[in-house]
Amino acid sequence: MNQGKGTVLVLDDNEIVRECLVGLFEDRDWQVLQAETAEEALELLKDNDADGAVVDIRLPGMDGNDFIRWALTIRPQLVCIICAGSPEYDVEPDVADLPAVGAVYAKPVESLVALEQKMKDLVDARPPGARHEQG
Repeated sequence: MNQGKGTVLVLDDNEIVRECLVGLFEDRDWQVLQAETAEEALELLKDNDADGAVVDIRLPGMDGNDFIRWALTIRPQLVCIICAGSPEYDVEPDVADLPAVGAVYAKPVESLVALEQKMKDLVDARPPGARHEQG
């Protein structure tokens, strides 16, 4: 039986976008955590293993840049895909250059299937022992 591709955290304050991404990942055999704010997402990471995260940059409170910085202190092996919806709200250079950040997509994402495949590729490319195994 397929044990799944791993666990992904979807962080987006737009409920419709978040639900769309959650549905996509669940349909493609991922365990999914979801959060509306960076603060909520960090709390989830404290208690749950996650292999990857899809992160909106523009969020209420803590933004996606700071979320990624803090998330990597909790889960150093986390890989991230950034989804930026506002051209005037940039991914900060130090975050964009992190090895954990595997891709930056502009919203609306042209191909959600390609985004999911990119997440799978990023998770699979991590060193042995870094992947959270599904039970």
